[in-house]
Formats: sequence, structure tokens, C-alpha cells
Amino acid sequence: MSITAEGDVDDTKKRGDNRLDIISNILKFTILNRCVNAIDTMLNDKSSIDSISIEHITLDDIYERFDPEHVVFAVYIKGIGDIMLTLLLVIEVEDGKKLASILISNAIDGANVDELTISAIAEFGNILLAGAFTNALTHFTGFNINCTAPGYAKDSLASILEYIVADSDSTEFIYADGKLSFVVNKDLILHISVLIPINDAKRLVDVMLIE
Repeated sequence: MSITAEGDVDDTKKRGDNRLDIISNILKFTILNRCVNAIDTMLNDKSSIDSISIEHITLDDIYERFDPEHVVFAVYIKGIGDIMLTLLLVIEVEDGKKLASILISNAIDGANVDELTISAIAEFGNILLAGAFTNALTHFTGFNINCTAPGYAKDSLASILEYIVADSDSTEFIYADGKLSFVVNKDLILHISVLIPINDAKRLVDVMLIE
């Protein structure tokens, strides 16, 4: 998994791995520093980070990395400014109904289940991503990042990511995913993810190395 293209292969791999480690730590910091507190407050629960995965992906292998038949619900917000990135809240469809029920303090069923679920999770994702996550990332890195209006989709993650990057100049990206679980709602799993073009990922890492 190489990010730079020159030099000795082993050195290149080490530099690539170091960059991935730094991005992983940035993601962990922003989640731990702001997002977890915001999530715990909104859900009246105690969350923890189970794992953080990070990988280098390209437009050509999105459908190989992510199951095109596996449908999820996602809220996504694009960050525009000193760097470009996309923040995502990804959740299983059934977990989406559980999350929405918690947020509105009522069981969700019947004909309006999709409408209520989308509305509740979209608002939750907007507060979490455009507020807590972006503020923490800006504070931690010093980058100015402005967020677009949130989008949401019920589709395969592969299709969602393909749509997000359709207007990007980059064909290579870093995709980092943090998996969160909860103490009270033990069967609820949330994923907070970041999709960032490779050149912006390098800029992000370079700033942290300088500091």
C-alpha cells in the first residue's frame, strides 16, 4: 500500500504506512475529542471506539473493496477549504431504525418508517459531522474547512462512495473508518468515516509532521 512513488520500495512502504498511521491517529483524536461526547449526549449512552481501519482505494477498485449488494444508510458531508474531504456516518439499515427510535424516543414502524428514519439520522449526522467532527479536525490541524449541506442515501457503500467522488479531480483516496459500539444499546453499531483525496491526505500528514 504505497502512497509515494519514488525511492526504495521498503522506504516507500514505510512512508506510506506512517502516513496511514498519522491519519488514523487524527481520526481517533477527532472522534475521541469531540464526537464521542456529542454522541453520548445525544443518545444518552456511553460509546467506545472498537476499531479504526484505514486503506488506500482507487476509483477502479471501489466495487472490489465494498460489497455492491450490501445496502447501508449513510449521511455524508463534504468539507471544502484548505483541504477537501468527505465525512460520513454509515449505519446498517436495521440499526438506522434503532438509532432513529432512540433519537425521537419512540418506536418506529409503519408506513412512515423510512421518512422518520431519514429525518432523524440526517439531523444527527449533520450535528455530528458538520459540528463536532469538523470543529475538532479544524482545531487539531489548523485547516479551515467549510461544510456543504448534508446528503443522505440508502444504497450500497460502493455506490455511495462512487457518487461522492464523481466530481473529484482525484482517482486515489484514503478511506478511514471508525467503528463505535455502546454500553446501553449493545446491539447498535455506528461507523464514522473519512474519504480524502490522496494529495489532500498528504497535505494533512505533512502539517502534522511539521508540528
